[in-house]
Amino acid sequence: MRHRAALRLALVTAFAVAVLYGSTYQQFRFFSLAAPGGAIDAVEYVRIARGDPAVDLAGPHHYRWLTPAAARLIQPAVARRIQDPELAVRLSFYLVNFGFSTATCVILFALLQALGFSPVLSLLGVCAFASSRATVLVTATPMVDAVYYCAVAGAIYLIVAKRTLALVLVLPLLALSKETILPFLLLPLMTELRRSRAYWASLAGALLLFVASTRMVDAFYLVEGPSVADSVLEHVAEVAPNLLGFLTLGGIHEFQSGFSFLLPLAVVGAWLNARHRYHSVPGVVVATVPIALGLALLSGNTGRMFFAAFPAVIAYALISIEHVVRSDGPGCNAVGEP
Repeated sequence: MRHRAALRLALVTAFAVAVLYGSTYQQFRFFSLAAPGGAIDAVEYVRIARGDPAVDLAGPHHYRWLTPAAARLIQPAVARRIQDPELAVRLSFYLVNFGFSTATCVILFALLQALGFSPVLSLLGVCAFASSRATVLVTATPMVDAVYYCAVAGAIYLIVAKRTLALVLVLPLLALSKETILPFLLLPLMTELRRSRAYWASLAGALLLFVASTRMVDAFYLVEGPSVADSVLEHVAEVAPNLLGFLTLGGIHEFQSGFSFLLPLAVVGAWLNARHRYHSVPGVVVATVPIALGLALLSGNTGRMFFAAFPAVIAYALISIEHVVRSDGPGCNAVGEP
């Protein structure tokens, strides 16, 4: 049994690596810090990784130190083989983000299996994630969202799979990925875990570690930045303009750009699942949609921020596909099942 599980893990990992490499390499190869395009934040993260004092301290970028720190840690080894300083730092970020995105693919596969999807459909879900525009952007450029998506997938899987001990142990570490992970750490409140003292202790530890991290960053840069509450209140004033922008043709395109046509497939899948009850999709999975939508409206970056709802969107999109390939509707075998 262990041998079979290890073989499946190896195959899923190899599949994820193959799709990720095929979808992200061109973006990595031709990305330039001089013309970052939609990845303008990458310039700040590279400065942080290099220890450049000219970091923009007015924004939240310097608090997102986990990925830049990891990139800086491996950069000396990369630089010994690559003479171009910019290529070396970009490759360092690429390797770190590639690792996080690969882990997300493996976790997503396990999550889809826990939701009752066949191995073939679960691999299709992995492919949908690994080849998406948002994943390509955050994997192939010096961004920090790859670890954030990994944290979202990890939290959702551990809740759905009822891996309580593992969730309690990793919850504080997940808080270091990015400040936008904090709402997702409250999702266990929708389950029986709300009665668990261990969860409450772990949640308190996560919040304390997050606050301690921001204060340490402030001390390092000799500044006192805004709190998360201050940042949220500042962004609340932008919700109405962001919503109006979302209602335009360009806003709608940006909103669904990470998922592309998976989003309408997911809407259809949600309707089909409500009608036929193909799969039991827990509330913690569904809740990623309003959380991600709220974060998107707060930030104004609807495409990349809404992509955090990928566990729900991909699951419901797969239900649409599963419905089509079933021979006689509900009760028949799904794709990949005997």
